[in-house]
Amino acid sequence: MENILLEALKTSSIDFNIDSDDKYQYELIANGEEKIVTRLRKYFEDCDEFVISVAFITMGGISLFLEELKNLENKGIKGKILTGDYLTFTEPKALKKLLSYKNIDLKVATNRKHHTKAYFFRKGNIWTLIVGSSNLTQGALTINFEWNIKVNSLENGKIVKSVLETFNKEFDNLKTLTEEDIENYQKRYEQLKNLIEANNQNIDLNEIKPNSMQVQALKNLEETRKENDRALLISATGTGKTYLSAFDVKQAKAKKILFVAHRKVILERSKVSYQKILKDKKLEIFDPNFQINDKDEVVFAMVQTLNKEKNLNIFPKDYFDYIIIDEVHHGGAKTYQSIFEYFKPKFLLGITATPERTDDFNIYQLFNYNVAYEIRLQDAMKEELLCPFHYFGISDIVIDGESIDEKTSIKNLTSDERVRHILEKSKYYSYSGEKLHCLVFVSKVEEAKILVEKFLEQGVKALALSSENSDNEREEAIRKLEKGEIEYIISVDIFNEGVDIPCVNQVILLRPTTSAIVYIQQLGRGLRKHKNKAYTVVLDFIGNYEKNFLIPIAISQNNSYDKDFMKRFLMNATDFLAGESSISFDEISKERIFENINKVNFSNRKLIEEDFKLLESQLGRIPYLYDFYIKNMLSPTVILKYKKDYDEVLKNIAPRYRAGSLNSIEKKFLIFLSTFFTPAKRVHEMLILKELFVKEKLNIEEVESILKDKYSLINQENNIKNAFEHLSKEIFITLSTTKAFEPILYRKDDYYFLDENFKNSYINNLYFKILIDDLIKYNLAFAENNYNNFVKESIKLFGEYTKQEAFWYLNLNFNNGFQVSGYTPFENERKLLIFITMDNLSERADYSNEFYDSQTFSWFSKSSRYLKKDNKLTIEGKIAENFYEINVFVKKNNGENFYYLGDVEKVLSAKEIKDSQGKSMVKYIFKLKKDVKKELLDYFNM
Repeated sequence: MENILLEALKTSSIDFNIDSDDKYQYELIANGEEKIVTRLRKYFEDCDEFVISVAFITMGGISLFLEELKNLENKGIKGKILTGDYLTFTEPKALKKLLSYKNIDLKVATNRKHHTKAYFFRKGNIWTLIVGSSNLTQGALTINFEWNIKVNSLENGKIVKSVLETFNKEFDNLKTLTEEDIENYQKRYEQLKNLIEANNQNIDLNEIKPNSMQVQALKNLEETRKENDRALLISATGTGKTYLSAFDVKQAKAKKILFVAHRKVILERSKVSYQKILKDKKLEIFDPNFQINDKDEVVFAMVQTLNKEKNLNIFPKDYFDYIIIDEVHHGGAKTYQSIFEYFKPKFLLGITATPERTDDFNIYQLFNYNVAYEIRLQDAMKEELLCPFHYFGISDIVIDGESIDEKTSIKNLTSDERVRHILEKSKYYSYSGEKLHCLVFVSKVEEAKILVEKFLEQGVKALALSSENSDNEREEAIRKLEKGEIEYIISVDIFNEGVDIPCVNQVILLRPTTSAIVYIQQLGRGLRKHKNKAYTVVLDFIGNYEKNFLIPIAISQNNSYDKDFMKRFLMNATDFLAGESSISFDEISKERIFENINKVNFSNRKLIEEDFKLLESQLGRIPYLYDFYIKNMLSPTVILKYKKDYDEVLKNIAPRYRAGSLNSIEKKFLIFLSTFFTPAKRVHEMLILKELFVKEKLNIEEVESILKDKYSLINQENNIKNAFEHLSKEIFITLSTTKAFEPILYRKDDYYFLDENFKNSYINNLYFKILIDDLIKYNLAFAENNYNNFVKESIKLFGEYTKQEAFWYLNLNFNNGFQVSGYTPFENERKLLIFITMDNLSERADYSNEFYDSQTFSWFSKSSRYLKKDNKLTIEGKIAENFYEINVFVKKNNGENFYYLGDVEKVLSAKEIKDSQGKSMVKYIFKLKKDVKKELLDYFNM
């Protein structure tokens, strides 16, 4: 060891080119890519003794090491800590915490100014000495510009002897700190604190100015308004998005402003914020008695009230210059859509912390993909816009040999043992401030109610809140939490968003992590700044949950699903966080997450790989498409949208599982089946292939008999003929790609046969056979479960179809049709297919298609269209005269399939109108034969 230290000394003090063990080289320790706290944690974890001598200690500083200090106490490793009381910078609460450890001898220098900053750790006979500028405080060990020099020495080395002798001489002359000493010190601490607060009250803090990120956001918004009439602002919870909107209203010089939110408390608090910025404007909460006027004003309205037709009609459509929609990620709801559709402001601003939707509504599209500014969690932490947090991943308990997981019973979730475990951890990890204000998140209402009862039995004041509680009950509970009348609110989801409780200084997560978005929403409840807290404690009780891997994804805000990053994050999570926040996992919880990461294959293809690995473990073999379907995993349709065939999927995510290879012709066959026949919307094609694997040939009559016997389907001649023609490529929908695929069948007289190349490959290439059989098995199962009982045509009312599937399953040869924007006529069949996109953001958006009721809707033709031309009926005229059987396909947004709404019963009206360019177009009103399902209609009208 002497030689190792000597070589390290040479590298450090003589020549940095000399090779030596960097563990023992002298080193500058500062906050950078690795924070000081991370290095100190490593020494705490691996020491046999520790000595600390610092001028100041805060509870925020202690919180950085709570996990390590607990482990040291459990192992009986002794330590000495010396600090000072100069100007009462050291917090009494921190002293109390340190005094609670049986292995720590704590003393305070009171007779002179104690100004050292040093940390000493012994491992065996080697000491690591770190001396510099860092006190045991949150800022010093995470973000401050600090310098500390680390040296190593054997215990007989002069530097160690000198340092320890000096320390012990001071330490031994002081008495060990007692609780009484801390109480006396706290009186002085509070007196000085009260004096400082009194002086601060005399400082003019009335003027609120934009913070660093708001300044840039305001510049972006100003530029955005020059070319756009709407914008989306993405702002992490607690970053001041309400103030930002008020600042922008001010800089836009808007006269009439509407602020819309979904909860009364948000309106009231937003009004208070606006009053501080817009002091010259009239501010009022909207009610149905509102009177329009010519004054500059800001109207605050509940979406549930404003969206009613009679209330909307109070205002002219252009009454407001500027409209702000809070929590706009709800914008897909019908209540919001009516507001969007009614008002025509000069500028529309949507603000949200979570634009990522869990439903199909595209909030970005609603704002024309125009994001004015984005303030995400990590950015906000870096700019110190949010309160720092100290996160602790705590292993949940094991009950009767079983770990807590998604299937754990309410009885075990609320057992006395678990309640004690929760409260013990809540007390140990503590909080910032004088009183505890804690939000607890659980997944079940019953669990919340029972936990409250158990908390009360332990003498802990708590309330349960869920969607069952009224707004008044919720507000009263929040008031009690803020006033310190209760310590815990146990909630079921209702505080995920839109709630401002700045006093919250502890958040407890007692539910499985199933969504990174919800996770961040709940964590964010504690991140608002408050004068009485320096940080928030987050306690995440980690059970044996299936999606624990979402924890590092959510906290890091890194959605790459890269395993290496996730593991590195778990190992040194604090270094990945901006600002003064920290993260710590106990060993069991860390192991659970590591194990979870190892079981799931992400590699840029998250959903496919996650379910791939899960299925593999269930089946003990490679999963194929049918396995994904039958096990209710990721849809084979989604998988095949990622790659055109499953061979390509395997090649990309698991090449070791490919049981063979395909030649170019086999590849064309596979892509043809995967692309154009999957997922099957009828059984016909797959049934034909399956039968031809055991029979030499088939004709229409034979297939018709099989369909009748197996599926009770009759009158299938046209459907069978169409199926045969598609498999043999006698008709083909996409002419531009027809050469990319090979026909699977060929016709001779009235019979169809398997193509010889296809047949030979199926017999001789086992891998090809496996892939084809899997496709047929999946497609038959999908069609049997979702698209059965057809009679005349193989199309299902309210089923989802692409354009080419619409032609296909209506037995129409696309080549016989003439494609017109939005509609395709088939003159011989006297059929017309209309394709409608409800959210049309094109230049024709002013002429929006609209449902009046469940059967009646309007539809606009293309521009430069007439009912008659040269005294002859045009296609548009024929539509008006009910010449065609009209089939209607509707979708909400671009990028999704169309819903088949059936036939038009009657064209109620057709009228030529002028578009915005003065060109003729036709407006139709159609009546469908069948009512559109309510849920589908609501979706279209969102």
